[in-house]
Amino acid sequence: MPHAHASGCSTPNIPYEASMAEIRVSSTLPPGSIIPGTEQNIQVHGACDVDRAGQPIIACYYGTGQEYPGYPGVYETGVDGIGITLINDQGQRIKGGGILCDTRNTPLGYISGDGSNSFNFGVTLALVKTADQVTSGTLQQAQTVFGIGIYGEEGIGSPNQIAYAGNVNFSTVTCSLSPQNFAITLGDFPVSDFNGPGSTTPERRFEIGITCNDTVQPELMVSSADGYETDHPGVIKLTQENGVASGVGIELTVDGMLANFDQYVNTASEAFSNETLRVPLTACYYQTGATVEPGSANGVATITLAYK
Repeated sequence: MPHAHASGCSTPNIPYEASMAEIRVSSTLPPGSIIPGTEQNIQVHGACDVDRAGQPIIACYYGTGQEYPGYPGVYETGVDGIGITLINDQGQRIKGGGILCDTRNTPLGYISGDGSNSFNFGVTLALVKTADQVTSGTLQQAQTVFGIGIYGEEGIGSPNQIAYAGNVNFSTVTCSLSPQNFAITLGDFPVSDFNGPGSTTPERRFEIGITCNDTVQPELMVSSADGYETDHPGVIKLTQENGVASGVGIELTVDGMLANFDQYVNTASEAFSNETLRVPLTACYYQTGATVEPGSANGVATITLAYK
């Protein structure tokens, strides 16, 4: 996969440099885990001006680090205990280094066969904890580079690289989140309580506590395997099960703001050393359709904690 040249495949999304100046790594995060807050989700789209229909788009690690033993697709960064990985939209880590690597077994996508020679795929750049102990240090940008291109042909973008922008400083911290798991009962409501799209039931208020052994700026990411009501910000879909209700979802707020799903957002305040930061949340039913049909109305959300 040579570097991109004047004639070939272009995209406005590559080169891509992710900005991240400082990361606090949890001392309790298990080795092999992605470090929360380091995930950079990148959507790449574009087209080729030569015929590449059906050909696979791959990625290769361009840094000088070696693959970590026991962690396929995770490469050395120069900081002990920290590795880097690139993940395709099927959740597979890319395993292969150098401009001539062959990672067709974990493709990023394919060139379309409809005559447009277009492409559209997603990748995630992330850092991985690779040891129980993480040393403080600086990640060199040159160790974070992955190349993107068509196997056996040209690169995509000029230069065809995804990397972190600048150097990244690391330090460790120990934080706890409580409660770890909780269930919020929203209550039973007659369909007549909903009077049109956007109407809601009374909010249920709850909170989570964050306690750290050093002062940090927490970041929270809210996600849901049930999916989202894309036309209604802050609303997750109901869990699909027998007898599920329709025309309604669950609205979530964090720190008084509608949840911004799948993105890390700073809490309103720092968490000061050895003090518990209380983060308020709310949940309520939210009418999404023209009519509401009765049934079960359950939902699941996951809150991921990161800090800097």
